[in-house]
Amino acid sequence: MVSTAAIHAAERVLPQVPSALVTPIAQIMGTVAYAASPGARRAVRANLEVIAPDRASASLVRHIFAEQSRNYLEIFRLSRTDAATLRATIEKRGWEHFTTAHAQGKGVIVASAHLGPISVVGQVLVACGYATVLPVETEHSEVQRAVNRARATIGLEIVRTDTPLAVVRALRDGKVFGLLADRAVTGVGERVPFFGGEALIPSAHVALGLRTGVPVIPAFSLRLGNALVASFEPPLELRSTGDRDADVRAGVAQWAKVLETYVRRYPEQWTVFERVWSAR
Repeated sequence: MVSTAAIHAAERVLPQVPSALVTPIAQIMGTVAYAASPGARRAVRANLEVIAPDRASASLVRHIFAEQSRNYLEIFRLSRTDAATLRATIEKRGWEHFTTAHAQGKGVIVASAHLGPISVVGQVLVACGYATVLPVETEHSEVQRAVNRARATIGLEIVRTDTPLAVVRALRDGKVFGLLADRAVTGVGERVPFFGGEALIPSAHVALGLRTGVPVIPAFSLRLGNALVASFEPPLELRSTGDRDADVRAGVAQWAKVLETYVRRYPEQWTVFERVWSAR
């Protein structure tokens, strides 16, 4: 187990790591994690055999572990980057979809995924002056606490997932509520078509959008070569027919189609370490 002192030392050192060293350090960290995590290795390989069967290999699995390590490194490094530099560094695609939704004055629900440098979407929102709330699960390790401290340093407002009133209050205040919606870790979600099969996909963002009337915008963080990209899609077309269960399921199916497009395009950046589909 990593000691608290080591974590605090890492929080001081990581923001100072030169850009040229991030990739080699991530490769070392990823290789260690890959070797130490046989269950996660099997899960990543199983997911790859569904989303990119022609590319599923041990080397790509190892790359995904390194990608996750790089993502963590960049959370700490970018947490000390000023807003002007972030605005100049991160390329925004489809930005008009977000600004148009935000102009409605209801707040915005931004649904993202464990894709690419995960924090980039939240960082660019805060850097552009939008108050953004991020729900986090109960912290069980010093590493999780350190990551959440880095997120707070960026300017993200952290709320616990077991405090739903804080989320509703944030939306009433016109804030942005961001959440990751590709892993149903709590078992709450809808089984919808995903890569030709059925997968349990989270539903909280859709249910909240239907309940509040707040637009739900899919947005994804990407690493394209040396460029960091925040890609925003048009809002989901959520409809209230009076059948709440059917409406949520239809909305989740919409979201799954958008998610599938990005995961199919960038399978090497999808850092999910649990099996998404049951064994076939």
